[in-house]
Amino acid sequence: MPQLTPYLFFDGKCGEAMEFYKSCFGGKLTVSRYADGPEGAGCSEDGAQSDPDRIMHASLTGGDASLMASDNPMGAPKIGDHVALSVHCETMADIQRLFNALSEDGKVTMALADTFWGAHFGMLVDKYGFHWMLNHPLEEQKT
Repeated sequence: MPQLTPYLFFDGKCGEAMEFYKSCFGGKLTVSRYADGPEGAGCSEDGAQSDPDRIMHASLTGGDASLMASDNPMGAPKIGDHVALSVHCETMADIQRLFNALSEDGKVTMALADTFWGAHFGMLVDKYGFHWMLNHPLEEQKT
């Protein structure tokens, strides 16, 4: 079974929250802001650019566990939309198979595609309403 990681969504409080979780759990915290990404990263559905100081991606790691988070560029997340399960896939075949299986009778919110951060990535909501993010690093591509 692939590694599952909780991914939390915030509305401007991601940095504060991840510092809090670091104080609770320990570990190493890495943070990227929207200002660190390419032009257009963090745009809302209406095309408005997110505050460049908001968090594009944060990762708290230690031992075998990790917690990831970001400030949602689409505005304040609603209850049920503020947590996703992130799946690290070992191969391109794995990511395609899991994405197809999980999205059956669900809704694809971001089709699988290569990203600027060097991964093949996609997002979906399954038929039970759970949010999934699937990721496969491009430099580790295996067939």
